[in-house]
Amino acid sequence: MGKISRSKEKNLDMKRSYMIQLRAIADAISKALRDNFLGFYIMGSFVMGDWDPQRSDIDFIVVTRKPLNKEESIQVGKLHQSLSKSDVGKKLDGAYTYLQQLQEKRFEEKTGSVENHEFIADSPCHLSADNILCLLKYGKCILGKPIKELSLSVSDEELVQAAQDMLIEDADEIDKKQDFQTLYDILIDMLRCIYTLETKKLPTKPRALEHCRRLLGRALYKNIKALQNGNVKEFAIDKTKLKLIAAYGLSLRDQHARVYIH
Repeated sequence: MGKISRSKEKNLDMKRSYMIQLRAIADAISKALRDNFLGFYIMGSFVMGDWDPQRSDIDFIVVTRKPLNKEESIQVGKLHQSLSKSDVGKKLDGAYTYLQQLQEKRFEEKTGSVENHEFIADSPCHLSADNILCLLKYGKCILGKPIKELSLSVSDEELVQAAQDMLIEDADEIDKKQDFQTLYDILIDMLRCIYTLETKKLPTKPRALEHCRRLLGRALYKNIKALQNGNVKEFAIDKTKLKLIAAYGLSLRDQHARVYIH
């Protein structure tokens, strides 16, 4: 028990340190964008309570008044290139989006994004309704306009559609991937989608895991818990099992389709 407590305390100390750095990063972004800056927000596992410093990214959204122009993109690119040399900068994963795009869910439009430490000015938008809901329910404003003043909303139908789309993407990726971390991420994503389709709520990773415990089966559940507790670094993931879990999730999608039709 003492070992677990020390580990949790170490994680909390790291998060406190990162929060100080995130405030400095938000300030630097604000200065680079000047009047176009509306806010820098953190969401995902870092604020939902299931952040793993060894495996987890720090998910963020920068909201602007209007799309970034060429000069702003250059400045932001230089900033993230510099940040990539720091531990917290390497963990940043997120999007630069303008407020109207979020409010009207214009996910077909391109955004600025940060992936693998690099800023990409015109990237396909990876945001969806579940990201907006996560921002509303769990997000933390590091600097700028409070989240409640952004006038964002997500309907149950939009949330379900986002979970369905993500589940389809995950199912398509199973045969294409071989490395443990990617397959594990696909598994956890599918569990979260299944939770959302069955409850119309956003889960933390632990909550999705417990919700889908019977679906996983004893052996796979035990392996995931061992990984999360730091007892193993990885384990064999059976793609056939992943496909069965995906098939179950897709069956839920079909049930929702029938509900909306009626």
